[in-house]
Amino acid sequence: MKKKVMQIGFALLGVFLIFWCQPVFPATTEDVMKRLDDLTEIIQKQQEEIKRLKDELQNQKQSIEKGQQVQKEEIQKAVKVETVKAEKTWKDWVPKWVRKIKVSGDLRLRYERLWDREMLNQNGTPGKQEDRDRGRIRVRLFLDAPITDEIKTHFMVTTNMSTHQEATTTNATFGEDFNDKGIYLARAYAEYKPNWLKGLGLGAGKFKQNFYQTDIMWDTDVNPEGVYEFYRYEGSKTFQPFIYLGQMVLNENNRTPDAMLYLNQGGFTWNLGPVKWILAGSYYSWSNLNGTKWMHGGDYNSGGGNSFITNPSGEVVYEYGYKLWEGYSEIGFQVGAYPVTVYLDYVYNAADDVPSDENKAYNFSFKIGKEGKKGDYALYYKYAYIEQNAVLGCLNDQDFYGANRKGHKVALHYWPFDSVLLRAVYFYTDPVSAWKTAAQGNPLWNVDRYKEHED
Repeated sequence: MKKKVMQIGFALLGVFLIFWCQPVFPATTEDVMKRLDDLTEIIQKQQEEIKRLKDELQNQKQSIEKGQQVQKEEIQKAVKVETVKAEKTWKDWVPKWVRKIKVSGDLRLRYERLWDREMLNQNGTPGKQEDRDRGRIRVRLFLDAPITDEIKTHFMVTTNMSTHQEATTTNATFGEDFNDKGIYLARAYAEYKPNWLKGLGLGAGKFKQNFYQTDIMWDTDVNPEGVYEFYRYEGSKTFQPFIYLGQMVLNENNRTPDAMLYLNQGGFTWNLGPVKWILAGSYYSWSNLNGTKWMHGGDYNSGGGNSFITNPSGEVVYEYGYKLWEGYSEIGFQVGAYPVTVYLDYVYNAADDVPSDENKAYNFSFKIGKEGKKGDYALYYKYAYIEQNAVLGCLNDQDFYGANRKGHKVALHYWPFDSVLLRAVYFYTDPVSAWKTAAQGNPLWNVDRYKEHED
């Protein structure tokens, strides 16, 4: 293109030379005008040629850009096709249930302070412990893996204390000379929900608490072991009766009967317009508690505040049995923009010979507010009254300190970000009745009065 322009320039220069280098002689006006007309025509043609060349150059540029865009789109299409092929190959290789696995987890950091820590000495005299400050950490990892559309498996690993790996906690305390914290298997179970009967479920393993209860009976960290069956009638959205059965293993013994828990629960969920009401009745039969691994000797959570005696063999064992009837009620409704849930729970120990002033427990609590998203906040309050042998104190809320306790719990929750919770909790608890002494078979029991922690 540049070469053509130069040729035109040289031709134009030649025309000027031809016109102006003629032999000198007088020129008429007509000659001059003719030369000017010829020159004007030549210039006009050259301008048209230049314009044509410019247009041609512009068209070539647009054609190149269009070709590049087409080439880019073809490359993207080819990459997409190859990616789909690769994904298809990967999906063909990996089982379908593996693709459905969901992994989640959480981290909790806690500061905890205990003060005004009254206690009972082994000789029955009152004592006092120093205030306690400690940092704690909890890490949990969850894995949910459906095998088919009817069978699902669930797993959880978590931190725990180094002593006994207690069922009632997932905390590890700062200290122990920077030793690493242990990670333990807290849940591993399978559940079958057949398509041929909606609402039916069968499960086995080490499972979460999937029945109705409050923490006067169960610490939220406890994960029972054994098998369970349940059925909920799903033919109505308004009224749904249900039944739950559990056969849970506390300890398998080689030559003596196993320590077991048999749980039977029935009730209903009733949607009454804006109000949701859940009512459940339960019967807990704890069998052969003196065949448990740690609980029977009072060295698991210091005996949980229950009564123990020394048997003829010199062993510390439970003084009474535990055959528990429980009534549970939960009512949910709205107050303006805020959801409110009210809980009521009553437990009665019907085992033989349990004193009438030691066999009852009840709980009243409520929660108001929203949770889970940035800016949400909630308030929780609980009052609980737990007589000394109303429940198994080593398995209920250990922040409240087991059985033979009465008092209050207040918790404030605030979500500064999605999935980030700030929580402040305050406990005020006292014994319901005077503690039995070591001479009466009761192990040392910590009766801390106040407790506060922030997560």
